[in-house]
Amino acid sequence: MIRRYSFLLIILVLFSSVNCNSQQIQPDKRGYIVKVGDTIEDFVVTLLDGTTKKLSEFKAPVLVLNFFASWCVVCRKEIPHIEQEVWQPLKEKGLVVLGVDYKEQADTVRQFVQEMNISYPVAFDRDGKIFDRFARGGVTRNIVLDRNLNILFLTRLFDPNEFEEMKSIIHKHLAVEPGALSITKHGETKMEKIYLTDFAETGKKIEVDYQGNHKIHLEGRIKEQRKKKLEIAISLFKEDIASSKYDKKTKTLNLKYKHYDGIRIAVLPMTPFKVPADIEKIVIQDVE
Repeated sequence: MIRRYSFLLIILVLFSSVNCNSQQIQPDKRGYIVKVGDTIEDFVVTLLDGTTKKLSEFKAPVLVLNFFASWCVVCRKEIPHIEQEVWQPLKEKGLVVLGVDYKEQADTVRQFVQEMNISYPVAFDRDGKIFDRFARGGVTRNIVLDRNLNILFLTRLFDPNEFEEMKSIIHKHLAVEPGALSITKHGETKMEKIYLTDFAETGKKIEVDYQGNHKIHLEGRIKEQRKKKLEIAISLFKEDIASSKYDKKTKTLNLKYKHYDGIRIAVLPMTPFKVPADIEKIVIQDVE
């Protein structure tokens, strides 16, 4: 009889565990398990110099948690903007930016901080548990908090429009004059020049030029060089590439890309291309 009750107890425990797991918060389409307006629990971080500090101890009217990793191409693109457009102009107004490195060793983090000229404080997230408080999936995220640790804004990847919106939210809560948005005469946000990251150490600088009308995230890399060919990869969905053609005269890879308006539950892939080694530019245009 005792064994029977024990068996039933085990079944109940297992059922309870499954039921609890099924009730966990599901990430939204950007991978967040929190939302604007939520209040987070205070927690301790370990800083680059080994000291520890609670978020509340920064006593910041606005605290930006900037999640990054040294291997993240988008992070490398965004961090100079965080440094120059958020941290430097607003640190005297009470803003604190706290970089949070995702799952890397101390030496790697220190080297990256030095390489990127990061002057704001940086904390370790060696096991990813800090990141897991907020999201699932990849880094390049900013969590903007007020003095009471209420979430004011959330970003994902580096979208110029979203970045400007984040800056406006920060300016508003710091009661400072908001900066002007960078807008073209057509009302579209200007995009800075994007170049493939040269992982193959070829010494080439290949520009990626998007000439469409949609908000898209672009990044790419030179993966390998073999004789007269390069293997490159660009952050595009392969199934949406309508055509690809290399122009020998202009040394340009021309891509026709179909913009997808729906929601994809997928990680943006890096689609590979093999191109002549003399390539200088990639042009991406919209196609219906």
